[in-house]
Amino acid sequence: MNVSELFDLTHWITQEIEVAQIPQKYQALQSIIQQHSMPNQQKQPFESQKESLIEALRSVPHGNLTRDQLAFLDQLGIASAVGEEGVTIIEDILYKNVIDVATSAQKLQQILQEINEGLSKSNQIKIGLTDCVFEEEYESKNEILMRVSFTGHALMENVKDFKVWGTIWYDIGRGIAMAHDLTPEDIKIVGATKGSIIIELAVIASIATTASGIILAALKVAEKVLDIRKKAEELRGMKLKNDKLSKELDKEAENEKKDGIEQITGDIAKKLKIKVNGEGDKIKALDTAVKNLVNFIEKGGVVDFIVPEEDETEVGEEDNNAELRVAFQEIRQLEKKIELLEHKAP
Repeated sequence: MNVSELFDLTHWITQEIEVAQIPQKYQALQSIIQQHSMPNQQKQPFESQKESLIEALRSVPHGNLTRDQLAFLDQLGIASAVGEEGVTIIEDILYKNVIDVATSAQKLQQILQEINEGLSKSNQIKIGLTDCVFEEEYESKNEILMRVSFTGHALMENVKDFKVWGTIWYDIGRGIAMAHDLTPEDIKIVGATKGSIIIELAVIASIATTASGIILAALKVAEKVLDIRKKAEELRGMKLKNDKLSKELDKEAENEKKDGIEQITGDIAKKLKIKVNGEGDKIKALDTAVKNLVNFIEKGGVVDFIVPEEDETEVGEEDNNAELRVAFQEIRQLEKKIELLEHKAP
């Protein structure tokens, strides 16, 4: 995460956590639950406080944060206390795993304390970075940062891996660029980070939108494929004498993946009005890009996008950026669903 992303996150925290009065709503619920734990105190209903908090938690728009920003939000102790995860925790404290009322109040107090400590740290960072941060500037004002993380089984551990993934990403960039009548040279490397290797690319909004569309569709395919493979593993776990059904499911998973890739290529080509007859080279390059990008995501690689604020958007790029933001949020939701499927896999 670069410094400008961190600075933007502190402003997001101010707006979506402090201004939205998330701490106050936690405090209101905690206080009334605390009263329930005290002897000789009249029991007051807490349904309105609970609903007010849950509504606020569900309204927190963290789907448009980058992975690095979400990870830092988690480090601050805020991420798990908002969104659907926060709602699940509240319902767990109040209904599902209740030990006693005093313990529920204590757990709510602990969450509130972590949020307040996270807010304090965020405000300190924001004050320290004020007047010291400048937004990323590229050659074109409408360029978007596309961050490619080589993680999971898509790691680059040596020069051979570097060569292999370099070729793959050349084909990905070439295919998507050609679909927009551009060249691979129009996708520029503007930064790199060590650790799990991260390459930062500056791309125009239309290329970023197409890439995000492929990733979103790929995740939908991956969800189906993973669900089928999970069922096959469950059947194998039953140790049936006839394993024909599990093998058929494995085959079905591969067919689902193949058909999904073909569908993605066809949908992108149709959207960009690429002619099957006369522009076969574009179709072929796009198909290669889709296959490689799907495999990259399936192996655990991650592609993130940093979209400019709406007031910084060039005229004519508003639609692309709006579409990218919507795709970005859907990608985050699907990633969480797939993570849950993977964790539940036998």
